[in-house]
Amino acid sequence: MNEKDWQIIYTVWQYHNITRAAEQLFTSQPALSYRLKQIERKLGVLLFEESGRQIVFSAQGRYLAQHAEKMLNESQQLRQTLQSLNLPRQGELRIGVTSNYAAYCLPEILARFSQQHSGIRVNLVSGLSEEMYQKLQREEIHVALVKDDYHWRDGKRLVDIDDYWLVSQQPLDLKLLPQLPQIRINHGGHITHLIERWWNANFTLAPRIAMQVDKLEVCLAMVERGLGYAIVSSYQPLSDRLWCQPLQVAGTALKSRTWLLYRHASSDASVILPFVEMFTDLS
Repeated sequence: MNEKDWQIIYTVWQYHNITRAAEQLFTSQPALSYRLKQIERKLGVLLFEESGRQIVFSAQGRYLAQHAEKMLNESQQLRQTLQSLNLPRQGELRIGVTSNYAAYCLPEILARFSQQHSGIRVNLVSGLSEEMYQKLQREEIHVALVKDDYHWRDGKRLVDIDDYWLVSQQPLDLKLLPQLPQIRINHGGHITHLIERWWNANFTLAPRIAMQVDKLEVCLAMVERGLGYAIVSSYQPLSDRLWCQPLQVAGTALKSRTWLLYRHASSDASVILPFVEMFTDLS
């Protein structure tokens, strides 16, 4: 099946009339009917049901017509993307990123990106992964740097992996954790689920949450002063003043993963793809 075949099926579907479809395709009615028969033989399907002179699509025909529309849209988007890549790399790139990744990892990457692509303006927003993913779905941003791939079906790269650590001012007896004060960071749903998985594998009692904060540096400052322990992922080396214990579930280290999500085919590809190329895919 080539693009012309998809165009034929979709045009007949639009008009439900061979004569009008042939006019739109600048061909004759016999030639169009012959091509439809060839498509049926090639795929081993019947596009139409017997219904006198009226065209009635079969279930197979309806499915192919809907798929034809999708294929034609994708072909058009592909051409637009290829054309945009020939344009000067300038415009606005909208990025959504988790707060901690924005604070500890992204500044160096953005500095290099700005040096290499001075014609591209960066518009950045940070927050929880779920918020950034929703913005990507609504096309409010071009790319999202988030803590889950959310089963995203378009472009994605695994760009960072690090461990989760239990940190405190002094060494702890892990059996006593449910009785000790925990300083909790608002990680968002996906990370919270991973930490709860580790906790439930080791304890029957709920943790004693003494403080809830939204910044890693605030959390670590509280821990360094002996106000409680915390569970964190380390974007940067942790202080030598802290006691650090890596977390494991069933003998496997609990990992923090950062994903870059984006759309392969986009009219803004000339600003999106240069940013994607700044990252090495670790998957």
